[in-house]
Amino acid sequence: MEHRKDNKEELLIAGVGGWGIVTIGDILAKAALTEYRNVAWFPSYATMMRGGESECCVIFSQERISSPVIYMASSVMVLGASRIKAFEDRVKPGGLMLIESTGVNDDNKVRREDIDVRYVAAIEEAKKLGSTKNANLVILGTYVGVKNLPLREPILEEIEARFGGKGKDKVISACKEAFLAGLELGK
Repeated sequence: MEHRKDNKEELLIAGVGGWGIVTIGDILAKAALTEYRNVAWFPSYATMMRGGESECCVIFSQERISSPVIYMASSVMVLGASRIKAFEDRVKPGGLMLIESTGVNDDNKVRREDIDVRYVAAIEEAKKLGSTKNANLVILGTYVGVKNLPLREPILEEIEARFGGKGKDKVISACKEAFLAGLELGK
């Protein structure tokens, strides 16, 4: 899939608190600022710190963005099988739905045939790399790879800025490795 920088990208990221949904939305939005004229980032989460419903909307475009809040998006990313059914109908026809595959079974699989659905073993991949905490970065990389977005370097720079600091070389390295692994999964 060839991507042009003048395309408008809309991404809803959904799951439950503790998955780093807001974090990857923020990383993506800040990275998109380097390549796109207009970026909107709108996080929304329940009052519970961990385990509550969480979602984040990221939109980037060279054209003006009319609203940072959307109900349907061209791409939806779901981390947590319990949120699949709630977001299946929020993908625009012809759009992309990325789903972290842990906990997916015949009862909660996506039934729509008018969208591109991809199940990503992000937790499994992150575990192979040493930390399941980085599963969100794996699936972010997968999204960037599938959409062929020109954001590889800006995201790596944003990871370094966000997770960097004295003595944090191992953390930065692990985060970058997870993102790059996801990028390969998305190609």
